[in-house]
Amino acid sequence: MKKIVLKNLFGLLVAVVGLLCLHEASASTLKKSDIEQIFSHQYTVGELNPNVPVWPLFLKSATDANTKPTLFGYAFESVDFEPVRGYGGKPINILVAIDTQGNFLESKLISHREPLFRSEVGIAKLTEFAAQYKGLSIHHDIQLYDHKAKTSRDDKNAALHGVQAGTVTVKAIDRTILQSATSVALAHQEAAKTGNIVGAGNAIALSKGQLNETQIRSLHPAELEWRGMVQTSQITRGQIEKAFIGTRAVGADKLAAKSPDDISLQFHVALVSLPAIGRNILDDEGWRLVAANRRDSHALMVIESGPLAKMMYESQRIADDVPFVLKQNGKTIGLRSIAYDKGVKVPGYPTQTRAHFLIIDTATPLDPTQPFNLTFKLGRRFGTFPNQKAYVEFPLPYYFHGWRQVVSNYLDADWVGTWIKRSGEIATLLIALTLLSIALIRQHKLTATTKRLKQFRVGFLLFTLIGIGWIFQGQLSIVNITAAIDSIASGNDLSFFLTDPITVILWIFVGFTLFIWGRGTFCGWLCPFGAFQELVSKSMRFIGLRHKRIRPSIDRKLKWIKYILLVSLLSILFISPSTTEIGVEVEPFKTAISLYFVRDWPYVLWAVTCLSLSVVVYRGYCRYICPLGAALAAFNPLRKWGWIARRTECGTPCQTCRSRCDYQAIDQVGKISYSECFQCMDCVAIYQDKKQCLPLVKEIKRQHIVIQIHAVTGNL
Repeated sequence: MKKIVLKNLFGLLVAVVGLLCLHEASASTLKKSDIEQIFSHQYTVGELNPNVPVWPLFLKSATDANTKPTLFGYAFESVDFEPVRGYGGKPINILVAIDTQGNFLESKLISHREPLFRSEVGIAKLTEFAAQYKGLSIHHDIQLYDHKAKTSRDDKNAALHGVQAGTVTVKAIDRTILQSATSVALAHQEAAKTGNIVGAGNAIALSKGQLNETQIRSLHPAELEWRGMVQTSQITRGQIEKAFIGTRAVGADKLAAKSPDDISLQFHVALVSLPAIGRNILDDEGWRLVAANRRDSHALMVIESGPLAKMMYESQRIADDVPFVLKQNGKTIGLRSIAYDKGVKVPGYPTQTRAHFLIIDTATPLDPTQPFNLTFKLGRRFGTFPNQKAYVEFPLPYYFHGWRQVVSNYLDADWVGTWIKRSGEIATLLIALTLLSIALIRQHKLTATTKRLKQFRVGFLLFTLIGIGWIFQGQLSIVNITAAIDSIASGNDLSFFLTDPITVILWIFVGFTLFIWGRGTFCGWLCPFGAFQELVSKSMRFIGLRHKRIRPSIDRKLKWIKYILLVSLLSILFISPSTTEIGVEVEPFKTAISLYFVRDWPYVLWAVTCLSLSVVVYRGYCRYICPLGAALAAFNPLRKWGWIARRTECGTPCQTCRSRCDYQAIDQVGKISYSECFQCMDCVAIYQDKKQCLPLVKEIKRQHIVIQIHAVTGNL
């Protein structure tokens, strides 16, 4: 019966996603009167543009009311340009105002659906964070730190403090503010060229297009080379002389015989038309110069250094304007050289190096995503006539295309920086998950003795509570599921999760183990709040306060509560999405784990109540209330392995495992209910314990039957 219900519940999870796809929620917007209340003392607020949702802000003229007002900036809602989703899966909306130079005049929280910050205190924290952008500009390099960090700012850089337990949320706010403001600033630049204000839909187009070219991550020269953006090649004296063998120009370099391994030429090749490369190598004036010359084409930069770089004797090197040949798919691509007198971020430029800036001919376009071959032509003159010259070619490899470009783009994503910063936590978690996997795979080794199992379990539960929960903030939640469903149903992806690496790694691991061991891997080992409850129960048992065992008939009925709560939450998600934020508070995880009980008293009271329940009923919240556990149990039909070994005597006559199971997940006939099993492995330990497992006890007794032999005495 229960297996059928779980299959239906699994189908419901899929169906809800489909139903939500038909539901579209309209975001509330501000009115002109709302904008005037904020800015009327300084500016005149214009009408909302019907094509681009911005309110123009004009300077008030104190002298003549009939004078045409001067445009000063724009006010807009960030969600109209860059609807970035936070931890709750809903876009965070910020009122942003910038001047025509991209300086922030205002940054004010309008609305959010973040479950951790629903209270007045939580809203105040997010409001304070958003307000830090006022006085900065889209040109600032803004870095986010933890909630205890001190803020600092200058003309180019700014360090902002974050919000406790709000890493994903503040990163979403940062992105929605900066990207929406950049979109409007770019739109203003386009409109200003024709003497107009923002309009005709150009802001929306720019937010998806040119925006990517404006936010370029700063890369050091070593990182440019590591990614393959800049490729280095070297040619020795010996290699050059060997190439000229068979021509009359051989032997021109007298030092080649003595020092054949000396570097004669070193090349740095880069496709500087790609913004991620060009803006990291060229200065601003140089980038604009190259962009103006290449227009819709591409440009290569080749930097030479070494003895032959500026060689004046044509017997060793002919000074060609374009000593390079470029081919792609077997076709020669036209190149033209441009004069370049701007800055290049290469050591020794321009005194010790020679730079070539090569523009690709539009008649023979280059596809930068595909391989191409660049060759250096070295010529030497010999004899007395002008046409007496010989050329040899050397390949200059350049591999920044295909998968390397894809990987580089991923490395520049916002979430990658977060993963790098938390690499220590990630490594620790991966080691712990590996250790847990080995223990579960080799469960008979782990459970060989009750003491070994107890020590390992208590130790790992402490790591789960303190490490994964309180330090790493890796408590998985039903909010993750509702946010994912809502995001997919709205036509978006799940990329907002990537800013929280611990959550991503845990969900991947839990998703994989669901098909092997069921819900027990997470609920029994990796849930911080679940670990908290079990440790509380064990502590109470240590001092002599034991939990109550629920009558089986009542226990079976109580276990349906969590499924009812799950169905209710999914239904609310479809019927009244805004109410879901209240419904998910049935989880005390955010209060007890994410916010360390520092929250409004009703939430703290509920969390303490759930923990106290575990004193009376072993992990009562997990077994009877937790909707996340119900959601994971709904996938139990997909589990294909019964990993707990059983004997024919289990259940009849032996009832040891059933009576010892604190989760009451074993029925009277000895069958394991994996949807309710928390993988504590106590029954696995009993199964191989010769003193506790009844069939083993009987077998040992049969092997030790004593046959009495009486000695016979007498004379032989």
